[in-house]
Amino acid sequence: MKAFTLLEMIVVLAIASLVIGIGAGAVQRLTEEHELLRVAHEAERVLMQAMTRTITTVQPQQVELSSLSQGNKLTVRHAGSETFVTPTSLRLRPGGLCEPMTLRWQKGANWVSATLDPLTAGFKELEESP
Repeated sequence: MKAFTLLEMIVVLAIASLVIGIGAGAVQRLTEEHELLRVAHEAERVLMQAMTRTITTVQPQQVELSSLSQGNKLTVRHAGSETFVTPTSLRLRPGGLCEPMTLRWQKGANWVSATLDPLTAGFKELEESP
């Protein structure tokens, strides 16, 4: 009778386990990146609404940046700076932001950075970790 030996079955199972492990890691990374993009787009919506309120009421609006992190690490880099710092809040004025700034959400090794447009508080650029 022709049949597979126990050694052949073990080798096939080992190869299959390796392929599944690699695939599961890639899916997890894509899921984290998708979550960070969702959080960034939600933050953009909140900031643009606050800027709209600022323009229509001609009153400054305070946005608590900790509420925009949604459990991820949120840091900010101001124009002309090379380092990201932990923010507390952002004050939107009727004339717009004074300078462009970059917000970065990070979860594990993955991150998403968004550069804010000073006039609209929308994103000018969106960059993901490689």
